[in-house]
Amino acid sequence: MKIALYVLVVVGIFSFVLDIQIHYGNNMYPAIKDGDLVVTNRLAPISVESAVIYKHGGKKRVGRIIAKAGQTVTITGKGKLLVDNVQPAEEVFYKTAKADSSVKYPYKVPKGYVFILNDYREDMNDSRTYGAIKVSDVHGPLLISMRRRGF
Repeated sequence: MKIALYVLVVVGIFSFVLDIQIHYGNNMYPAIKDGDLVVTNRLAPISVESAVIYKHGGKKRVGRIIAKAGQTVTITGKGKLLVDNVQPAEEVFYKTAKADSSVKYPYKVPKGYVFILNDYREDMNDSRTYGAIKVSDVHGPLLISMRRRGF
């Protein structure tokens, strides 16, 4: 009986509270590398500059929230990222190119959505390509990432 209760609790935690996955690819390099194990707390609030797991096109992806609903994102021709006409404070400056997509700048993030970019900005599989992401598709901020190889 106790074992069944423990199993039920563990399944509940991993179904409704924590989201665990192995991250494949280098779209979040250098913060998260290919093969890292990432854990998300679904109950924690999301905020700008948070690295998050989100779902798009049936796949779980990892990205960083750059802007929230009501904010305006601009990417200049020289690769400068502006949010509400201010350059975000990032640990490392990333040149941000525009993607060939239907997203036009300046882009105002709609209500109930967030604008997500990859840390490795050469990889444009993010909001530059497919627009803002629904907040309901964000599984929460990264709680921890564990390097599985290549220390």
